[in-house]
Amino acid sequence: MDRMDMEILSCLRENARLSASKISRKVNLSVSSVLERIHRMEEQGIILRYTAVVDQAKLGRPLTMVMGVSMESPQYYAGFEQKILEEPDMIECECLTGNMDYLLRVTAQSHEHLQDLHHRIAMMEGVASITSYYVLKNVKDV
Repeated sequence: MDRMDMEILSCLRENARLSASKISRKVNLSVSSVLERIHRMEEQGIILRYTAVVDQAKLGRPLTMVMGVSMESPQYYAGFEQKILEEPDMIECECLTGNMDYLLRVTAQSHEHLQDLHHRIAMMEGVASITSYYVLKNVKDV
């Protein structure tokens, strides 16, 4: 990875749909070199996937909550992770070190929906405690 690769990544993070020709103009490199570098970063696993950033509020899900989940024991991790993968309201789930085992980002249509989701997570096998935070606004999204 060099400075040019970082500039190309920056362009793709801003808009993954940018054409190679537009990226080449932004970074002052030939289109073939840009394509070669992107392909190399994909092969090396630096670029994992291309995705869309979705405005959840426009999909009828204006409420976002971050939940810290602590488990009773690591023996419950695999089962918990499988259940979370099946939850359509989950935006993110990360396994952590420290006081919490998982950090979840969820979206919902209403406070009642959030309450129901909170209850479903709390009832999952092995969940010891949940600490929840309402998200007031998103300051930065990578």
